[in-house]
Amino acid sequence: MPDAWFRMRIIAGKAKGRALVAPKAHVLRPTTDRVKESLFNILTVEGRRFLDLFAGAGGVGLEAASRGASRVILVEGNRACAQAIRANIERCGFLNMPVEECGNGVRDIEVIECPVERALRLLGHRGERFDVIFADPPYGEGAADAALRLVRSLGLLAPGGVFVVQHSIRDGIPAQREGYRVAESRRYGDTALSFLALPAVPEGEEGEPAGRNPS
Repeated sequence: MPDAWFRMRIIAGKAKGRALVAPKAHVLRPTTDRVKESLFNILTVEGRRFLDLFAGAGGVGLEAASRGASRVILVEGNRACAQAIRANIERCGFLNMPVEECGNGVRDIEVIECPVERALRLLGHRGERFDVIFADPPYGEGAADAALRLVRSLGLLAPGGVFVVQHSIRDGIPAQREGYRVAESRRYGDTALSFLALPAVPEGEEGEPAGRNPS
């Protein structure tokens, strides 16, 4: 393996133990195994539609695929990272699931290589809806704001769905301003996961997010 790459892995599911690769790029900050394991202990993804925004090398989205998500779309605007996602799909044995770049087709697993805002508009135009949306935007840049706003305005979160944002504990998540409520928040050192939900209609009768594990 070239020095320009480092390794991650799939924790559980049908691709458990498969090594993943990712470019050593300043744009990449892989989700640690500890945070990823906690995320999937909280969320049920089997049979769910999963959207991974700012996907990096695809560690979270491919973990969801390994654990039985019915549909996984990974959005990444950096070319080297998108290439790593494609390599990792092959490493995980998901070759029977076609991959395409910013196209119009619908697939069980798909890489969309373009900026997140453009990808969200594409998905909205296609009428896509997701039970779980995960976003790990660059810390300290307010990159989650536009994604939260577009997901709501385009109706990309299915009823009862959950939007999970990974962020620095120093970054505020504009959940209430964008119409979400914080269902739960977990902290892991300097990293936090915020689980956001949209009010049901009529407001005040919302249920539990569809992706949550029963307690």
